[in-house]
Amino acid sequence: MNTVSPEYGMKLIKNRKPLLYGLLVVGILIIVLILYFSPSWQQQPLNKTEQPKLFLMGNLIEHAICYEEEELYLSYDFIKEYLDPTIQFNEESKLVIVTTEENVYHFTVGFKDGLQNLTPYSFTYPVIEKDETIYLPADPLKDYYDLDIYEDKKALLVWLHNLGQPIQQGKVIAEGKLRHQNIYRSPWSSVIGKDEVVSILKEEEGWYWVETKDGRMGYLGEDKVELSQIIVSQVPTKIYPPWNPLQKPVIVTWEHAGDKTVDSRTLGEMEGLQVVSPTWFHLREDGLIVNRADKRYVQWAHQKGLQVWGLFDNDFDPDLTHTFLHDPELRIKAIRQLLSLVELYELDGINLDFENMYLKDKEAYVQFVRELAPLLHEKERLLTVDVTFHSRSETWSMCYDRVGLAEVADYLMVMGYDENGSGSSSAGSVSSLPWVEKGLEKMLEEVSADKLILGIPFYTRLWIETIDEIGKISLTSKALSMVTAEKWIVEHNAQIQIDETARQHYVEVKEGDTTYRMWLEDEFSQNKRIELMKKYRLAGISAWRRGYEPEETWPLLAELAQRVW
Repeated sequence: MNTVSPEYGMKLIKNRKPLLYGLLVVGILIIVLILYFSPSWQQQPLNKTEQPKLFLMGNLIEHAICYEEEELYLSYDFIKEYLDPTIQFNEESKLVIVTTEENVYHFTVGFKDGLQNLTPYSFTYPVIEKDETIYLPADPLKDYYDLDIYEDKKALLVWLHNLGQPIQQGKVIAEGKLRHQNIYRSPWSSVIGKDEVVSILKEEEGWYWVETKDGRMGYLGEDKVELSQIIVSQVPTKIYPPWNPLQKPVIVTWEHAGDKTVDSRTLGEMEGLQVVSPTWFHLREDGLIVNRADKRYVQWAHQKGLQVWGLFDNDFDPDLTHTFLHDPELRIKAIRQLLSLVELYELDGINLDFENMYLKDKEAYVQFVRELAPLLHEKERLLTVDVTFHSRSETWSMCYDRVGLAEVADYLMVMGYDENGSGSSSAGSVSSLPWVEKGLEKMLEEVSADKLILGIPFYTRLWIETIDEIGKISLTSKALSMVTAEKWIVEHNAQIQIDETARQHYVEVKEGDTTYRMWLEDEFSQNKRIELMKKYRLAGISAWRRGYEPEETWPLLAELAQRVW
């Protein structure tokens, strides 16, 4: 009989311990993996809290909604971030401003009475402030922002769809559970049956977030859904068609009115001209507008078949402009005046000429344009906005959000001149053709061609370079109209040559220690500018300014006016 010594038994037990521990670890891992990959059988409501939850196109948005007297409200912060980045709230006046293509709404926190297009309007529910958050009633927002809003008040769930956004549809091919997260171990909220139709809002790692017509929603495995059609909910057409239905280039000239009334009896025929824009309206403190309009001028223009776009400027005062743009009450005051002036003088539109503004007022200027445009369109009037080419100047170029302005205005009128102004350190063209073309190409990256009118100069600049006794050079200049420049050339017997770089006619005259230089605006230059307009299929041209040009300029432009793209 064989016997095992105690020492051998203990050794055998010690050798088996690692094996037992290994088996135990493997067993635990198997159990963990089974639990990890096994579907959860736990049913839980999608919202376990007492606060309502909002899903926007399948995405949970926290702290976005509340209920007040059974009415659904959306927070201002949610609207600003997800629906309308242009919505405004003024803390001082407690005023909320919503702008759409057709309407401008003014809500005051705590009140049902407000304004729609500056007309008194009673809303069903007031804007409220709750826990230091501003909330707007959801019902009118459906129309403002083209939303479908669904509610399950019992489950405290709300879900929003953007009308006009394509939504993939699908059919359930095997019964499944709608889960809170895109993993099988996630709790589920409801069962979805075979052949049910679902909307698919997003896809995540083999899962679809689906929603049903009766308000069930959650993650469902892709293997349980068969894709079908894509549907797009109809959005009501709200596009205001800009004037210029014949697709002809628009020919505009600015009329410098100054302090004196323009005597229309002295104005000759301007063949081809379609629009005049007189400089009549000027911003002052407290939102007041200085008015220098003349009914007789409007009557003359209309008799000639011309439209009149009254120009409204900011007096080129950045501080005045800043105060005005950031005060909603001043903006309302000015807009009311403009609308009255449009009616009183039977104007066809307004041309905004705000220049020399602070960079920090860039968005505020777009907001003013957004508030003005729908009200002019309601009266079937146009709104055009003057801008400059891109440059590094904060106050003369970077202050314009050209994309934002173009979305709202009927036309942007780019002032394609003052390349070399009175303060330039070297002589040069007012508007060389390469500079204009480069500026246009940059503009067209942000603004569609059919909304862009090219401003052209009817003036030039005479540069005077003088050398004194000690050899010091001084440079001055003065602006000359096209007519005055022609006379100067004749009087000084100047020989016209071509500057190949500027692609313009050029003259240079030396008289003693003084050298005169001038890049000409003439028929040659105007033809080049028209060629650029045609090349880029722009909406038209606008000249600064009437009265600077010789009579033969207009027949040249008349030929252009007959062309249809």
